[in-house]
Amino acid sequence: MVHVHSVRMTVAPVLAALCVACGTGAAQSHRKPRRVCPPPVVDGALGLARHYAPWVLQETHPTGGRQDLPAPVDFDGNLNGDDNWQNLPNYELLPTLYYAHVETATHHFLTFHIFHPRDWEPIDLPLHLTHEGDGENLQVVVSKASDDVVLLFTQAHYRGGAYEKPGAGFGGEREHLRGPILLVDDEGRPSRTGTHAAVFVEAKGHGIYGALGEGSRVVVSPEGAARFSRDGLVLRPARDGEAVAEPPLGSVGPVPYRLESTTAKLWLALRRGELVGKGHLLDGVVPYEDSRVRVALPRYHEGNRLSGPFGPDRGISPFAVDFSWKTGTLGSLFFDPARRYAEVLSVPQPWSLEYINYPFATH
Repeated sequence: MVHVHSVRMTVAPVLAALCVACGTGAAQSHRKPRRVCPPPVVDGALGLARHYAPWVLQETHPTGGRQDLPAPVDFDGNLNGDDNWQNLPNYELLPTLYYAHVETATHHFLTFHIFHPRDWEPIDLPLHLTHEGDGENLQVVVSKASDDVVLLFTQAHYRGGAYEKPGAGFGGEREHLRGPILLVDDEGRPSRTGTHAAVFVEAKGHGIYGALGEGSRVVVSPEGAARFSRDGLVLRPARDGEAVAEPPLGSVGPVPYRLESTTAKLWLALRRGELVGKGHLLDGVVPYEDSRVRVALPRYHEGNRLSGPFGPDRGISPFAVDFSWKTGTLGSLFFDPARRYAEVLSVPQPWSLEYINYPFATH
């Protein structure tokens, strides 16, 4: 079992699960935040997504940690990114991850998006290095032959890297293949046959790393003890029918999060022209095309708060998934992950490039 500690205190195991000691974080408003976001939109891949969804080690800053809670993209009741910064104090933040699924003859590819209404700093300098609407992505690759999670991809600040299950047979440069996955079972216990990858999400900027990766500030000892550098929450996928609510920042023990479909909610809205531009959720389109898909790919979450010399739109969209940020390949890990991994890594065989379940075709 992994016991997660903060540097400030040690806590005992809770229900034989991954546990964490957390600080009080940001002062909460005396006014109870309103819950207005609708129930999650899901699709037929929900069960698969829940089975392989990550356990998220979410770092929370001691003085502003509520801003580090992952939230629905419509936590305030709308898909307008231009009001997220100011609306954050007034609405409940229900922990939520977005999922999308494609499948080849040999593998499942499940892409997860984590959204935070703010990328923030305790002191906002005149350069405004913070921004409104923050998103990052991760992806798990499952071998259908063994039902094992064999590869994890995580994204942090426009760059991504992969982690493999030891012995899975992937190869590649250190820039792209960064080390082993920490796998846990449904109770959060480290297990070689666990179906959940553990990932670390940093406070403030919310980059995602494998729990054992160099960017992670969770250190796991050989005995299974772990430590946050500051404070944090452990988030796990909610069970079928389980209620989800905003957790107190002092929570000890795993906190359930909701799953919502990127495909059914956001992809369909994108195809209808309802998702991009001022007053919408996403912006900053570039062309993306492969043998199945031709789309104006939104790179960023929309925002209108001054964010320095590069403009207000900085948070990564659910579709802008790749090892780099280059136009032409950006989005390829979302829309054609089998081929993109084969281009960047040495992949084990068998490795099919033909999709048998694919909801994104436009031609």
